[in-house]
Amino acid sequence: MTTSDLTDVCGLVDARVASLSSAAEAREVLVEIERLKRHLDAATARLVGRVQSQCWYQEDGCFTIASWLRAHVNWSTSEAKRAARVADLVRNYPEVGESMAAGDMASAPVARLAGLHANKRVTDQLPDFMETLANYARTLPCDDFDRLAARWEQLADADGAHQSHEAAHEDRDATVNTLGNTTFVDAKVGNGQGALMAEVFEKYVQAELARDLAERDVLGLSPTSLARTSKQRRADALYAVFASAASQFGPSPEPLVNILIDQTTYERTLAAMERDSKLGSLIRPGEDVLDTRCETTAGIPLDPVDVVATSLVAHVRRVVVNSAGVPVGLGRRSRLFTGGARAAALIRRRRCIWPGCDVLTCDVDHRVPWVEGGETDVANADPLCRRHNRLKVHGYRTQFEESTRSTHITAPDGRRLVPT
Repeated sequence: MTTSDLTDVCGLVDARVASLSSAAEAREVLVEIERLKRHLDAATARLVGRVQSQCWYQEDGCFTIASWLRAHVNWSTSEAKRAARVADLVRNYPEVGESMAAGDMASAPVARLAGLHANKRVTDQLPDFMETLANYARTLPCDDFDRLAARWEQLADADGAHQSHEAAHEDRDATVNTLGNTTFVDAKVGNGQGALMAEVFEKYVQAELARDLAERDVLGLSPTSLARTSKQRRADALYAVFASAASQFGPSPEPLVNILIDQTTYERTLAAMERDSKLGSLIRPGEDVLDTRCETTAGIPLDPVDVVATSLVAHVRRVVVNSAGVPVGLGRRSRLFTGGARAAALIRRRRCIWPGCDVLTCDVDHRVPWVEGGETDVANADPLCRRHNRLKVHGYRTQFEESTRSTHITAPDGRRLVPT
């Protein structure tokens, strides 16, 4: 293929975009462009790998493949290093490159896999899990896969993760400084403390939003007419935390942090602690990383050592899940998901399940509607933001897929709203 051939392809794409006449056609063209982009990314990875293996990058005074890329295509340092890592991944795992070229795997999960491969502390374990991880890279939404990869990386390098958590905790700091007419609050803590702080802060933010919504309704204003911006509510929420602590104002919302850890990780960590030995790897070949958890319900990763130690000296909530990773439900005793039922439903996924939506404040929706016999049970529950929850009455349906433990949306015309 010549440069002219590539230009012709670009011309065809431009012509398709210019002639769009409907949303359906736009979706079709977007998918075609994305598949073409993935194919080009695979070709780029093979090219970079070839240049590196032949040491062609040493021409013109370049000392690394990254500097060669920056010199010839004006990439940033991070882009060039990421391309070099992806090329190294594809060279060692050709099946990943083939999946990219076929359009089955997006660039972001490939880059995440490349990061795992570049981590020398887990590189040797990766071959035993690459097939599973690559399958999830193809099927899970990018954000979900990123969290899954982080979970595997932490378990595979439990000692390194423990040291990192320890370093973050040792380096904790917080300041409140006034400069002119502005006061600045700055803090950094480890995830063990941060998990509680994030939950408390979110509850206060929601309390501030509830006040604005109540005021709006009393005044009969339009739905978008709120007294404060999101930034202002967050600032006022932080002030309310301090004010409540000083016992000068009303009682604070009662916070609750749910810590999730699977039994195998718990037992292996406890055994290592009893032997006073290093954790090593907390995941074994053949085990499914989807079955492992050591995090809060918000997805904040925690150090297994901290979690086990906490369970031995403090009160914890035990969450029982079935073989599909779904918390045990409460049956058809109530129309609404409240209390423990709501908390359990939000354990599997915290944010709205609608494709492209990352709203954190959600209703818990019946996957099979209540009026159609759906139970108020965790196995029949999904988080949906209020906007998308209302949209379901227009014919959209949800369906749970056990293989990936994710929920898909089906449009009224039968289309599944899943990313390519």
